Amino acid sequence: MLTGTNLSHAKRHNLQIVHETIRLYAPISRADVARRTGLTAQTISNLVRQLIDTGLVIETARATGGRGAPPIQLEVNPDAAFSVGLDLDTDHLTAVLVDLSGAVRARIHHEVWLAAPEAALDLCVETTEALAKELDLRHGQIWGIGVGIPGPMRPGPDGTYLVNPIAFPQWHDVPLAEQLHARLGLPVFIENNATAAAVGEHWYGAGRHLSTFFYVYLGSGLGGGLVVQGTPFEGHTGNAGEIGYLAPQRASGGPTHVGELFNLANLYARLGEAGVEAATPDDLLTLHEAGDDAFEAWFDEAGEQLANLLFTVRAILDPEATFVGGRWPDRLLGDLLERARVHLTDRVVPGGLDAPELRLATAGADAGALGVASLPLYHAFAPLQRTSLRRADSATGQNNGSEAVSAFERTEAG
Repeated sequence: MLTGTNLSHAKRHNLQIVHETIRLYAPISRADVARRTGLTAQTISNLVRQLIDTGLVIETARATGGRGAPPIQLEVNPDAAFSVGLDLDTDHLTAVLVDLSGAVRARIHHEVWLAAPEAALDLCVETTEALAKELDLRHGQIWGIGVGIPGPMRPGPDGTYLVNPIAFPQWHDVPLAEQLHARLGLPVFIENNATAAAVGEHWYGAGRHLSTFFYVYLGSGLGGGLVVQGTPFEGHTGNAGEIGYLAPQRASGGPTHVGELFNLANLYARLGEAGVEAATPDDLLTLHEAGDDAFEAWFDEAGEQLANLLFTVRAILDPEATFVGGRWPDRLLGDLLERARVHLTDRVVPGGLDAPELRLATAGADAGALGVASLPLYHAFAPLQRTSLRRADSATGQNNGSEAVSAFERTEAG
């Protein structure tokens, strides 16, 4: 439950609480907002009026049914703000433009090898501009850009993240957020792509009403993202959830960290040595459906190692649920999850920890792009702010470009 406070100095927090409650439960009446937040009816009336006056919330049709005059329903105004999400990996760039309600208004996908940071930067800029052009948006209507990229990352001297993705050998301490901000003049938020997918599941998928969950992400490699009390947890250096660096079970003579097993380039090479061709996750699904011996040998090994990871997450973090998702086809992810369930039976002992609550992610292959698209909006509206969030804007001495802050300043001034 999102709870507000009736103390006068907490007005901005209450505005965020009310806006987030309307976003989550729309269409919703003022009375229901009051019940869900614990704020008084008068406080809700005042805050909603201010959100309406600044264009962030709209009134819609009255509810039907029940006795007496039906209450007016509230929704967020989808056209009040927009955000861009870029999911960048070695083999693709997926970009989405979302509105304030979270609806995807435009999408562009590139299947392309992005080895050099310069080429990736150019494509990110061109794609962002193309998305804005599709809806004929002005600069001020886009509140920011989120970028998801494989880890690891590290904080730079100015507080923004420098990216060092192992999947990109030519990248070393690239100030991607600063570079994009310099080219586009918008706030840029950088996030590990696994954490980005977790945020996407929280905003768009089955994690919407969960407080704490873990997300196992399968893309070009293996990663993890953690949401705690509705807030993504990054860790000290922004690399929380990097489960691919854990040692595999029975590692003697094999990979030194479990991420090597799930690395797609390694898997394609392994299959190639067995005379089996594969170049995309869809190819892997085809092999799985055909029962290919070489692929199934890897698949069972992967299921066992995934089970070990899932139980480790259960023991250390005790989340409400653990999701498995990413860019792989849902059928492949679902069958891998079921294979892991079989191996999990060996981990559960009477009187010990129960098996983890496992779920297939529902936000889809675009979860990473959706997750980072939500970051500029999340930064403005979500009541539980991430203190470690780093973005490129004020570090350069420029205005952060986000209308979100000024929107709340206008409501507070009211």
